[in-house]
Amino acid sequence: MYDLNSISRNLNTNIIGQSIIQYDNLNSTFAKAKNIYSSCPDGTVILSENQSECILRFGNVWLCSPEKNIYLSIILKSVNNRYLLPLTEVVACSSLLESIEELYGLDCRIKWPNDILINKNKISSVKSDIAGKGSGIILSLNINVNMEEKIENLKFTSIRLEKGEDVEREILIGAILSKIENYYYEIINSGKAFSAVDICNKKLLYNNKEIGVMKRGRKTVRKVLAKNIDGDGRLIVINKKGEKEILNPGDTIIQYEEA
Repeated sequence: MYDLNSISRNLNTNIIGQSIIQYDNLNSTFAKAKNIYSSCPDGTVILSENQSECILRFGNVWLCSPEKNIYLSIILKSVNNRYLLPLTEVVACSSLLESIEELYGLDCRIKWPNDILINKNKISSVKSDIAGKGSGIILSLNINVNMEEKIENLKFTSIRLEKGEDVEREILIGAILSKIENYYYEIINSGKAFSAVDICNKKLLYNNKEIGVMKRGRKTVRKVLAKNIDGDGRLIVINKKGEKEILNPGDTIIQYEEA
């Protein structure tokens, strides 16, 4: 189990992580956060050592390694607009990337909308969703930290695999939550998070590269040129006609080639 006192010592927040609830095993931290949402204060963090049903965007599954990695969800009650979901995912990606690079010196890249890669292998995925009608947002993070072996046939890695040594998960959690809170205040006050968007654009893996895009529920794949993430967390692309399009992660399935 996590040392909550250690997490607290590494926190620099007033809201996020001031209340932490941890479990040995859950179906998912997101489902638990949604279930207990009404009884929790803003910024409550749900931690679990394992998740048995970690479902990501479009039904994709995150394979868990109990007691090795980080699985958490954050209840954000002060933002309740579905329009802000892409931006909260950009905030999570930026906070993860900054923390991993600063603490461990590893070069990370963002694969829009919600993945972080090291050496072209996935190390983390994030997901945000509305907690319920008229409610706030639940932001979920899955991070491969001390996983010791690669997953066969999957391009996954961990901080331990990249560094060659175990890392203290509590320090990483404290760093990530502290960065997320800074952006959270910015979103509350202005509905924007410009510095988080800038960081993700600088680290965007497929900038000026061709990708395939498909509308959710359809089978036709179009080729477009990926450009950058806009101020709302959406992806700007150029289509075959030379026209600019703005893609929303909730409506678009991306097919990436090898970078």
